[in-house]
Amino acid sequence: MTDLELDSQARPALARIGAALRASGLTSRALAAWAGTGRLAALPARLAAMALSPITPASAGLALFVGGAAVARDQLRVLTASQPRPALDDLLAHQLIEDDGRCLRARVAILPLGQALLVCDRLDAPIERDLVCWPDDSSHHLATAIPPGRRADWLDLGCGSAFAPLARPDLAMRIAGIDINERAVHYARLGAALSGIAHFSATAADVAAAGEAADLVTCNAPIPDPPGAERFPHATIAEVWRRAEPGFFERMWPAVRRAVRPGGATVVHGATDTLLPALADAAGERVIVIYTPDAVRGFAVAWWRPDAPDRFAVARRTLTPDRPHIDPRDRADALEH
Repeated sequence: MTDLELDSQARPALARIGAALRASGLTSRALAAWAGTGRLAALPARLAAMALSPITPASAGLALFVGGAAVARDQLRVLTASQPRPALDDLLAHQLIEDDGRCLRARVAILPLGQALLVCDRLDAPIERDLVCWPDDSSHHLATAIPPGRRADWLDLGCGSAFAPLARPDLAMRIAGIDINERAVHYARLGAALSGIAHFSATAADVAAAGEAADLVTCNAPIPDPPGAERFPHATIAEVWRRAEPGFFERMWPAVRRAVRPGGATVVHGATDTLLPALADAAGERVIVIYTPDAVRGFAVAWWRPDAPDRFAVARRTLTPDRPHIDPRDRADALEH
């Protein structure tokens, strides 16, 4: 299925598929009851144990699209019901599942994210450069750190599968994503279509090619290799899809500044050793909150308002079970101190 087909022909059918998937139990609430958590980043550690649990009609959709299990047709009753056309037929037509005559297997992971559905590669997908990986905690940190409020435009640089826009589609009237990985862009469009989110669009391009300015610009920046990594290339092969392309950060920060409309703001999640030097001498209000312990490589969220009065605040926050991710309160606390 090409993106042209997705945009011009398939959206109504995909929206119906998404509604059927949610009706079949592919929801955050059902996920939490099935896996013990609705937090997508926590699921990979739990799915091996979940594979030992029996598949029931209530859990079949979750087992198929989240757990990656082979599921018998008769366990997917909502998807096989014909009202007016079985959703299973559309899933097969759009190559989201495959049927070997005995069982069904999902070709991609479809994960409940709030009221939306996110598409990424399965956990057991072959490791390759274009892999669209499962969301990790960095995705949650960025999405929860964005201050509330309705904007006209939001641009998500390096959008991947569009976790933040799908998690918080109410934050802007128009949302655009950009990513160099064409598979990620296709999945982002597919997730938006399944979720019925019509005001999101995605473009395959380098981060430096960001077009029109936006009131909100976000980026979950990839991980730069630590110093000396070039001497040990084998050490980073397993995470090649998370690594920054050469020169990424030199292109990203000017792109971010150009993309922010006057009076707008940017929110970036990234490694502390890239955020601190980039923003230390920048203009405007810059707030960085580090959430990792001193003993490990630091990661943080940065809020930057280029047109605001000059101020630079750096703070640290310990994550807790009731506040497991960075949020706008952390920015406010950092500014107060």
